[in-house]
Amino acid sequence: MHTRWHVALAAVATAAVMGCNDKAFLTEKPFDFIGPSNFYHNAGDALAAINGVYADFINSTGDNYYGRNFVMLVEYPTEMWTSRLSATNERSQPDNYSIPVSHSYVQSVWASAYDAINRANSVLDHVPTIDMDTTLRSRIVGEAKFLRALHYFNLVRMFGGVPLKLHETQGLDSLEIPRASAADVYAQIEKDLKDAIAVLPPAKTYTGADIGRASEGAAKTLLAKVYLQSAGTGVTGASDWQNSLTLSRQVVQSGEYALVPDYKTLFDFYGGTVNENNSEVIFDIQNVRAPGLGGRISSHMAPNGSAPYMGASTNGSFEAESIWFHSFKPGDKRINGTFLLAWSQNGTINTWQESKSASQPYKSETPFPLKFLDVQMTGTGAEEPNYIILRYAEVLLMQAEAANEVSGGPTAEAYAAINQVRARAGIPNLTPGLSHDLFRDSVFVERRWELSLEGPNGYFDSQRNWAWAKARVLQSMAHANSKTSKFPKANNGVDDKYKLMPIPQRALDLNPALRGHQNPGW
Repeated sequence: MHTRWHVALAAVATAAVMGCNDKAFLTEKPFDFIGPSNFYHNAGDALAAINGVYADFINSTGDNYYGRNFVMLVEYPTEMWTSRLSATNERSQPDNYSIPVSHSYVQSVWASAYDAINRANSVLDHVPTIDMDTTLRSRIVGEAKFLRALHYFNLVRMFGGVPLKLHETQGLDSLEIPRASAADVYAQIEKDLKDAIAVLPPAKTYTGADIGRASEGAAKTLLAKVYLQSAGTGVTGASDWQNSLTLSRQVVQSGEYALVPDYKTLFDFYGGTVNENNSEVIFDIQNVRAPGLGGRISSHMAPNGSAPYMGASTNGSFEAESIWFHSFKPGDKRINGTFLLAWSQNGTINTWQESKSASQPYKSETPFPLKFLDVQMTGTGAEEPNYIILRYAEVLLMQAEAANEVSGGPTAEAYAAINQVRARAGIPNLTPGLSHDLFRDSVFVERRWELSLEGPNGYFDSQRNWAWAKARVLQSMAHANSKTSKFPKANNGVDDKYKLMPIPQRALDLNPALRGHQNPGW
């Protein structure tokens, strides 16, 4: 965890240009308005601006994006996690496939992603003309393109084609933009990431407060993931399977990254074995346990009502689906790295036991997550665990998936990649001789076990293997009368319109060019 994304935000100039929320420590009083035209003068201004783009994952929008809402929208619709709240609650609606077009979380993710894109656009419009060290200037431009690509990737996966805005908003007349096609959005993401790859340095060159910035390896990994998604959802052609495989191989062969020996050390803030910025992490959100600078998701991982023992705020918003929890192989080391199976209250250990009801001291019918749980969180709501967006285990699983698709069946390369992940988990190699379809489904099961709550990935993975994912969700819904959680998934069925989320009603109201262009079925 490093403060380098946040330090520059203390400047009044950055707050004015980027539209940050007011901070208590911004006590200086500017004598005149500071806008883009009179802010970007030197390298310090450029660094302050790009730091403001990084900060927009969480800080200026609170719970609206990676702080909570985005993770819930992407993880709840899967068969992995459910909400403890009643079926009509706004958090349960994604879980139960009953999202209204006016859902506040859908709107907040849309608005937050575009806010971050606008910040990146500001950097890209102004930094190239600053008289400064050319290598640093190129790197900052590459970082901005990587970040813009990531936010557009989130939007196109959620909504399909969206308005493509590539320059900073200057006035109301630039807000009425029609939807671009999904293919055009993917093409822009591809261009941004290729540009970023050309100028970003290897991750190992970052030291001190710069650790965690976008790197060449991060851009290659994200582009491999972009190709995987666009090919897997049929937006682009089969050649993108090969493109994904090529990039995954490059990341593997670079030798920059490696699996850490113990899966649990990636996440175990409760057990004290914190291991951030390690050899496996490729890109994450650098959080700091300080007001306005930390994560926001931990309180939703902790058992409901467990404060102050599990942190200052404990909402218990994520509970494992019973069928998925029991799908882990016996001895899988990821069980203890994914789930909080016991927690301490005044010296008493509250252990999850399947035979007990939600009224037990543990507080749930099924286990809560361990990932990203910060038991030292204070009343400020700022959490320390970095939120992982890309890591090396996913590169191996992407390599396995793409190799299977390119060859029409699993190759030795595909088996070797997935078996590396399984070996670290302590489970046997995947069954040899599988068909194309069975191997593909096995990769998706592995992604569920390995990557849940990260990225986030759940719903987006489902889009690439929709029939498989839909059947698993329906199985969980049919299982609702058994011990899945206090309020399990409602048996609403899974309408195929949920292959995409609805364009938010607020966006339709504000942008006349979007009206009449809602996603099918909504």
